[in-house]
Amino acid sequence: MTARHFLPRPCRSLTVACAILLCSITPTGALAVSSRELVELTDIDCLSVSPDGQFVVFRTARADILRNTYVLRWHSVDLADGSVQEIGGGGDPIYLDPGSIQAEVPVWTNGGRSLVVRALVDGAVGLWQAGVRGERMTPLVIRDEDIEEYSASPDGRSLIYKVGPSREEISRAEQREYDSGILVDSSVDLAQNLFRGGSINGRMSSQRLVGYWFVRSGLLWRAPRQQRRYDLLTGADTAAGLPQPVGPFEAPASRPPSQSRSADGDLAEAVWDGRKGRVNVTFANGQKLSCQDPICASTRVAALVWRPGSADLLVTFMDRERRQSLYLWSTGSNSLRRAAGSDGLLSGGRRHMYPCAVSAAAAFCVAASPASAPRVERIDFGSGQRQVLFDPNAGLRAAYRPTVTYLRWDIGGGRDAAGVLMRADRPANGPAPLYVNYYSCEGFLRGGEGDEWPITELLDAGFVVACINAVPSTGSQDAVDEYSAGLSAVRALIDKLSGEGIIDRSKVAMGGLSFGSEVAFWVASHSDLLAALSVTSPQPEPASYWYSSIPGSDIPGTVRRVWGYGAPDETPRRWRLVSPALNAEKIRTPVLFQMPEMEARRVPQLYARLAEEGTPTELYAFPDEPHIKVQPRHRLAVYERNLDWFRYWLQDYRDTDPQKVEQYRRWDMLKQRWVSSRATATSAAKAPGQPAR
Repeated sequence: MTARHFLPRPCRSLTVACAILLCSITPTGALAVSSRELVELTDIDCLSVSPDGQFVVFRTARADILRNTYVLRWHSVDLADGSVQEIGGGGDPIYLDPGSIQAEVPVWTNGGRSLVVRALVDGAVGLWQAGVRGERMTPLVIRDEDIEEYSASPDGRSLIYKVGPSREEISRAEQREYDSGILVDSSVDLAQNLFRGGSINGRMSSQRLVGYWFVRSGLLWRAPRQQRRYDLLTGADTAAGLPQPVGPFEAPASRPPSQSRSADGDLAEAVWDGRKGRVNVTFANGQKLSCQDPICASTRVAALVWRPGSADLLVTFMDRERRQSLYLWSTGSNSLRRAAGSDGLLSGGRRHMYPCAVSAAAAFCVAASPASAPRVERIDFGSGQRQVLFDPNAGLRAAYRPTVTYLRWDIGGGRDAAGVLMRADRPANGPAPLYVNYYSCEGFLRGGEGDEWPITELLDAGFVVACINAVPSTGSQDAVDEYSAGLSAVRALIDKLSGEGIIDRSKVAMGGLSFGSEVAFWVASHSDLLAALSVTSPQPEPASYWYSSIPGSDIPGTVRRVWGYGAPDETPRRWRLVSPALNAEKIRTPVLFQMPEMEARRVPQLYARLAEEGTPTELYAFPDEPHIKVQPRHRLAVYERNLDWFRYWLQDYRDTDPQKVEQYRRWDMLKQRWVSSRATATSAAKAPGQPAR
């Protein structure tokens, strides 16, 4: 069972029939981007505009493989002349489950000439202040407790922040459990190291499930929280009321709305059910307004943000190909005007739901598309003119110029699928091998959803790469329906591309994270389409069911609703249907598992049965990783091994690096055993009088 991204609903399913070309972008140039360059490219997030509209700030994050961490830096842009300067370090990364770096929201002070941000420095999460013109970043509030939340007071004179138990208090509680034994209840994931098995605020800490799916927090997450006030003028730091108890974790909605509240208290909200939506505003006086433009009902809204000093709302729409466009909705006249479009994301970071930063005159966005790494752009509301303010990945972009084609295909039953096809911009030497990634195709497609399969190097090795966005579902979740739809999507795409002579249908590889890995295994067990498979997440299997069935856990109820099974002896037919482990004899595809250690513990039955069947398979477990791997060295390792695995099985290619001799020796043994077992099975099938297997 896969620990999906916070919400169990994938909100996705696919089938396919016939493809329609929507858009094609064909630059020129050569591919020259290595796996290491992919890992160490610069991401951008945390955009914010000063209250007077004169400065925009943002944070960059760049992996450092040698140190196995990320270098975080804050930058400012003087909008009068476009000059960019670094204004301070962002501390060490704070990793979030299921696998990302915590974003921070700058609080503007000193009339917009300085900002306050949260940073992890020397093991403490505190508040730091930086000037927009590059003055030295200085500590403002550093305490024995880590600061969890922060904001400006309504009058702007103080900072309001919240703290929990002290770091020493947390450490002592963890040690007491270690010494006395850990009581196993529904908050304990027995697949995870129970003592300091996950990163919280930069420190390996004891984690616990909070009672909703696989969402985790620290051991003392229910301890009371204290709100405090820091006076920016006097420096006085005082408690604001008594410590408050923490209630039960509130589960998010399966399709949470996009929301934004204006300075005047007007609330904008966009909802989307998978096929249709609406955008509304509830004004502070109680009056309501709905957007009447057809696009508000037909296209998903990714983000909302109010335009300062006006009644205008910046609405970010996103189509099925994950291309975003910006519109200004004048709530005064209830009219919608297009401000900008893109062939990828125009957002506030790496994911679609983060809004651009907005001033009265312009939007400031991170622009990224399948073949274009992130950069910061200014989009003028009046003229629509776009200006590049900061481009740390210009060299990578210049070196990497594949052909990108947007596809959409009819899948029958009133549904269709959408995706991106990428090819090296050089003449193909006959039909090419194909790599398929299934789930979500957002922004710069460096390694697919989960960031594990090096698309740049696969293209350079002669592969065609297809990324398929899962089709939203408006009905109740049903795993089998969504897996079957995914199989239909993959099959139809292969039929189309092979029919056009683009790919060799006997050389198709597939990889997946989370829901994408479930679909990939369904394709492998219900078809002969794949020649190699690589996954990074566990699958439903009886041996792992009991890990999540401690009395009081909410997880069995969720898997019954979505996957349709209960205990293995209660619903054996359903288990036989959905579990790859119970269908291992049907999987005739070499399988590479590269998994976080705590999730690798959930696949012993599947891995062992594949090996027993003679199917070539290897399992790698990566310590101290959440659902999505974040450590730079781990990301580089999985990139390189996935490339080697696919090239070995689809192109009969082996890297000449002497350090990989043992790897290829093992794979040769797996192949020899596999070929031998298949030959034996074929001979047995032809022998007269043999019973059917």
